[in-house]
Amino acid sequence: MEPKEYLAHFVGNLHREYEEAIKDLTQEQFQFRPFEDANHIGFTAWHWVRTEDNIVQFVLQRQPTVWVDKGLDTAWNLPRVEQGTGMDPGQAHEMQLPAPADFLDYARSVWERTGAYFEGLTKDELDRIVKVNPFGEVPVFQILGQTLVAHGNMHLGELHITRQFQGKSGFNF
Repeated sequence: MEPKEYLAHFVGNLHREYEEAIKDLTQEQFQFRPFEDANHIGFTAWHWVRTEDNIVQFVLQRQPTVWVDKGLDTAWNLPRVEQGTGMDPGQAHEMQLPAPADFLDYARSVWERTGAYFEGLTKDELDRIVKVNPFGEVPVFQILGQTLVAHGNMHLGELHITRQFQGKSGFNF
């Protein structure tokens, strides 16, 4: 499997799994925190989708994010630039996300743009060195593997565990 196909396959799987983990939730379930120090599903999903949006749109393509294009920071009264990394836990816990269906509309827009970016991926693009904090200067392939695939799967696990704390189904295997 070529790197481009690898990324498209595994990131596509993540997109489908995130949608499955969110689409049947009520607002209360989306904001549920199983214990005092835990983040809610809404925050965790927002964090990962915002990270994907920032990395693919802004960092790699130097284009405005879907978040900014749609004015969602203003519409939803959420941070304009932040995506949750290093956020004060109290601020993260109090964050009020829109209805899961509205959040998924945003996520699907990000995923569509990611898909378009992946269609045009070349070996030269995957090998291009980009500076991304906290990783430093690394190839695009590594950034996509770390921030989308590895990071996304870690947070997907959180979503499924938090679903299970609420008596909902978790992983589909």
